[in-house]
Amino acid sequence: MTLVAPAGHALGLCYNRVMDGNPFASPVVELVRARRSCRSFAAVAPEPRLLAGLEAFAAGVAVPFGSGPRFGVIDNEIVRAGNLFSAGSYGMIKGARFYLAVLVRRSEPRRWEDAGFAMEAAVLRATDLGLGSCWIGGVFDRRRFGRTLGMDAGEQLPAVIVLGWPAERRSLRDRLVRWSAKGDRRKPAADLFFAGGWGSPMALEDAGQWAQILESVRFAPSASNKQPWRLVRLGDAFHFFLSRDKAYSAMMPLADLQRIDMGIAMCHFQFSATELGLKGEWGGHDPKLPDTPANFEYVVSFVTQ
Repeated sequence: MTLVAPAGHALGLCYNRVMDGNPFASPVVELVRARRSCRSFAAVAPEPRLLAGLEAFAAGVAVPFGSGPRFGVIDNEIVRAGNLFSAGSYGMIKGARFYLAVLVRRSEPRRWEDAGFAMEAAVLRATDLGLGSCWIGGVFDRRRFGRTLGMDAGEQLPAVIVLGWPAERRSLRDRLVRWSAKGDRRKPAADLFFAGGWGSPMALEDAGQWAQILESVRFAPSASNKQPWRLVRLGDAFHFFLSRDKAYSAMMPLADLQRIDMGIAMCHFQFSATELGLKGEWGGHDPKLPDTPANFEYVVSFVTQ
């Protein structure tokens, strides 16, 4: 397996049109619901061709900001488990052997969102294939992983995804971690989506043809299940804001996990919209909303066609 940079992406801040079709066998809305953070894996590992296919899939995703992330699969038999994790909660993953990693360029201002977008697309593809997966963005040995992937001084390794066949039974540790992270809980739609301004929460039943898409965003995974995305619909555009937790960001200085979360939400939005035939473009259209909370950061807009 090799690291391949996606071709055809311009450097800097740019926007790509959404794709005309989805590369999944199952409906995206079903994959979004079926996906779970898997921390208990079977002893039988996925075939190398399957993992190589997922790596190639991630490299082929047209990321919204065109930052050109690179991808690689790491074999835990080469980089030993004892060197990967601290004693933190992600050390409770059982039976993990293979990891899909993403490398981003430090010079790219929107690298975090693109990394989240492409890697979550790979997660949905893995779910489509019956594989289990789990995001790891906080505690892992970036130095050893980066060396394995040939990371240079201009690159960063913000996150990896564990991949494998799910074990028949989840371990007790797995269940405890999921319970403590409240992994099955999601904020209500009225806390996440707005119409016209911050004072007008948008119920899904009022979102019309966009209801399924917003529900896919609501079920997107996020670091510590913080669900930091906020969407405001104004006319023909959905404006994406990040509800920044500054204390959490200070705890995780090696990668902007909350902007990665925004890329994950964008992935769910785009692929769900494409599946339903709702077209549009990503672009920068900051609506400059009055009364925007001080910790909210404008990220991007999806302008419908």
